[in-house]
Amino acid sequence: MNRNIVIVGLILMVGFILVAGGFTAVRLMSAGDGERDLPAGAMVFEDVMDDGSGNPVTVKTVILPASELPQRPSEASGVLVKQEDNSYFVGTGSVSVSINVVNGETSTAVEHSGPEIEVVAQRDTQYYRDVTEVSFESAESKEQTLQQEVILVDQPAEMPSGANMQVWGEKRGDRVVADIIVYSEVR
Repeated sequence: MNRNIVIVGLILMVGFILVAGGFTAVRLMSAGDGERDLPAGAMVFEDVMDDGSGNPVTVKTVILPASELPQRPSEASGVLVKQEDNSYFVGTGSVSVSINVVNGETSTAVEHSGPEIEVVAQRDTQYYRDVTEVSFESAESKEQTLQQEVILVDQPAEMPSGANMQVWGEKRGDRVVADIIVYSEVR
């Protein structure tokens, strides 16, 4: 069974990277045999980061869906590529986000392997901001499971390119008319 997978907690990860420095990469994982028992809408990602000594450390994070959200897979998930008025264009498929910090300057590269899906927001679309606290400092093991936390917000005037999105609504071809949009900001 395919699971919708998105990157969550990128905001906190960027903050951690700014403190720790070095290189980090996030890679989405396909739901494998070990993830088949996860509830619909669960998100899985892998983070590869420098442990401060030049050695890469990989942490697998499973985020269980918030109770406020539909308990079924989303119609679209991925990374925001661009916004035009009330349309958001979301890059789907395997998503990779690489963040490099050199001399205090951060550069971010986002790639996606799937098609771009247009997400059309309506007047009654509900927006939730993902505020899940993801900490890699406390991830002493190579795997952690977290409960997603979201807050209901007004429609943002403009979402930053690279924001992670999950969308529930009515799928019409390569377009989704959104009932619910969950996003996490990139700072």
